[in-house]
Amino acid sequence: MKDHLVICLLLACTSISSHAEVLMQEADLQDWSGLTITGATQYDRVMDLEQGVVLRAESHASASGYEYRNRVDLKKTPVLTWQWSVESFPHFSRVNDSGIEGTVTEFDEQSKSGDDYAVRVSVGRYSFFGAKVIHYVWSSQQKSGAAWKSASNPDSVILAVSGKETPAQRWQTVRRNIRQDWQKAFGEKIDRIDFVSIMTDTDDTQGKAVAYYGDMAFVAQ
Repeated sequence: MKDHLVICLLLACTSISSHAEVLMQEADLQDWSGLTITGATQYDRVMDLEQGVVLRAESHASASGYEYRNRVDLKKTPVLTWQWSVESFPHFSRVNDSGIEGTVTEFDEQSKSGDDYAVRVSVGRYSFFGAKVIHYVWSSQQKSGAAWKSASNPDSVILAVSGKETPAQRWQTVRRNIRQDWQKAFGEKIDRIDFVSIMTDTDDTQGKAVAYYGDMAFVAQ
């Protein structure tokens, strides 16, 4: 009876692992490569009391991150799940007409000059014409569920899966069915994606932001 129980547990573990593709665990980026647009956002492995080892990102007028460039079979694992938290949303200093310097926290994220996010997880596919991308972001200006075309790339859609009403400095767990989101965003049915990326960026506002990324994986449901 005991041996039978052990075998059942092993089979259950095997079944679970075969239906998941772990992208990042305990901030281990060995399967990821660097991705730089402007400057260098600082990424460090740190210990969090709630999540364990996580990835801390601090951006100062920079836009860089990491890319997981492996094809993922969405027929087997269509759902991407991850954790993230924001310490400080993009903000910058500005001198007003009276010569007094103040901190600006409100800007137009849908414009090229305001296309900055404390946390951004992107999924994409390559084609002959370039790449189509969905950027999942934690918006500091829009409510959760808002979506719009990227001002930087017309073939990209930005989706606020956490919004300005979502409490900051708390861990959020996100689960997105990539096939369903892609169908809604582009009107296309897909069975795979070519890459996943993470980025904390403040290059357009020339501001600052601090955030954290937790574990990430593709799962069956």
